[in-house]
Amino acid sequence: MCNLQDHYQAWDTYAEFMREIAPLLGTAIDLPHGPVRPSEPTPILSAEAGGSKLELLSWGWKPANGKGLVINLRSENRRDGPAARGLTFPSAFYEYAGEKPPKTQWRFTSATNEPIAFGVIRRGPAYALVTCEPGGDIAPIHGRQPVILPRDAWRRWLTDAAWPADLTIPSPPGSLRATQTR
Repeated sequence: MCNLQDHYQAWDTYAEFMREIAPLLGTAIDLPHGPVRPSEPTPILSAEAGGSKLELLSWGWKPANGKGLVINLRSENRRDGPAARGLTFPSAFYEYAGEKPPKTQWRFTSATNEPIAFGVIRRGPAYALVTCEPGGDIAPIHGRQPVILPRDAWRRWLTDAAWPADLTIPSPPGSLRATQTR
């Protein structure tokens, strides 16, 4: 499953995204620029009383057994409230195919020039990607995909009191462009 994202958006881009959801709270922060891997800080957008905020959270948290990191969570049977939900906006993300290393690496970008917005679950100073069954662009390469939310669903993902299960669906065919990178 996805364990590498590219982030190349500037603060102004995030500020624009935030204004679409709710008034911006807080000031500009230093954002990572380039590849982001598990355990590294990632910009996460969330809603809070009276507005929206952007903060840096580490990708993944330690599981109860203390081994590895939880970086992905299956969307099925989740019930997290709005305080736990967030969005991150990678410029691209990577999936891998094959049984033995080195696996084939595929880079996914938006095919429609709409921003990619992953649904995430926040836990303390960390987050994990929410995943679902793969859409037509990812299914030939991988058996799961991050939940990618269209722009008109961002506010609902962040603010609905009930878990928005109908938003945790595969991305539509033709919405992502896959490029083999190795």
